[in-house]
Amino acid sequence: MKSFSKRVSSIELQKQKIGSKVLIAGFVERIKLLGKMAFLSIRDSNGYIQIVVNDSKNLKKLSNLTRESVVRIEGKVKNSKAKGGGKELELTEIDILSIAKTPLPIEFMGKGIETDLSKRLDFRYIDLRNPKNLAIFRVRSKITSAIHEFFEKNDFIEMHTSKLSGAGAEGGAELFELPYFGKKVALNQSQQLYKQLIMLSGFEKAYEIGTSYRAEKSHTYRHLTEFWQLDVEMSFIDGIDDIMKIEERLLVHILKKIKKDCKKELELLSAKIEIPKLPFPRITYSDACKLLKIPETKDIGTELERKLGHLIKKKHNTEAFFLINFPNKHTKFYAMHDKKIGRYIDLIYKNNEISSGGQREHRYDILIEQIKERKLNPTELEFYTEPFKYGVPPHGGFGMGIDRLTAFILNLSNIREGVLFPRDVDPIGP
Repeated sequence: MKSFSKRVSSIELQKQKIGSKVLIAGFVERIKLLGKMAFLSIRDSNGYIQIVVNDSKNLKKLSNLTRESVVRIEGKVKNSKAKGGGKELELTEIDILSIAKTPLPIEFMGKGIETDLSKRLDFRYIDLRNPKNLAIFRVRSKITSAIHEFFEKNDFIEMHTSKLSGAGAEGGAELFELPYFGKKVALNQSQQLYKQLIMLSGFEKAYEIGTSYRAEKSHTYRHLTEFWQLDVEMSFIDGIDDIMKIEERLLVHILKKIKKDCKKELELLSAKIEIPKLPFPRITYSDACKLLKIPETKDIGTELERKLGHLIKKKHNTEAFFLINFPNKHTKFYAMHDKKIGRYIDLIYKNNEISSGGQREHRYDILIEQIKERKLNPTELEFYTEPFKYGVPPHGGFGMGIDRLTAFILNLSNIREGVLFPRDVDPIGP
């Protein structure tokens, strides 16, 4: 096979001198035969290249060429006569590297035909060829890059924890169990236990971007059984305000990075970024219930979050705010409480929860009391509580969904659009 070492991209082609010989490669998106002339549109990961074919030898090679076949092309650079201008290639040599079977199982470029998302996911490897999908994952890559940049600047250590666990942090009903050398273990529902153990170990500030697994039989637009999550934990905090200050600065840093570095992708996806002003509003659960005109006994779920987001946008002119001071019954057993109020936080962005967290109860005796108050069995939770006997600093943190964040930043209609090969309750695909 001929070398690709001198290959140029669609962007680099526009910088080449007229008359120079260059090598390009990519997918054939369009073939237009016009008698003694033909035009090809070649797509690579940076854009499109128009190829002009006007010699009989190479025209014959195009007779069996199909859409989405992969080719290697050498040609001369010339000015394009198309409306968009720029430069194109006059073909001198073509190597057909792989012929695509036709017809394609799905239409992935629109072209007047809309393919249902479920079918697109069945052929995800083809669906992802749409440049809009590549743009989504360029933005997603920038999100994780910005997260790493932010925490490195703020002296956090990156952790990589096990995804196998002897027990669940969020409840046994949602565990994916599997055999493990004659025993049973479960895929981690979250990094909750591990990140707290790291605080017990004296690391003080740590974060991880990793996968979590929950056997939730949910078909909603924002739930998956396998999801990517940012987990953050800090020691020696005074309260939830220390957590919120880090969290809001992180979100602003991410949004600024995307707005600066992903202009082309945002334009292609018709997505606009508004940078929320710091600090974000802090809305108590009690005040939220008053705004929503609901009793304080009611949980603020997905639909109420949306409604609350619209109300806060109107009142504070922001797409991001914290929901705080939840009643005990709406918090986890491991949350620190002030009488009947839990030190718990939800971050709402674009009318959806993208993060939850708070200060943890680090005092062993009180932790056991809270477990009993929830009518849970302390013995069954010893895997979690045992380490708290040996000295624990005050600590807290949050978990932020990377999939949700990507979807909401880009206004995607379904979280699955922002995941390469999404996993949910339907049969597993590629």
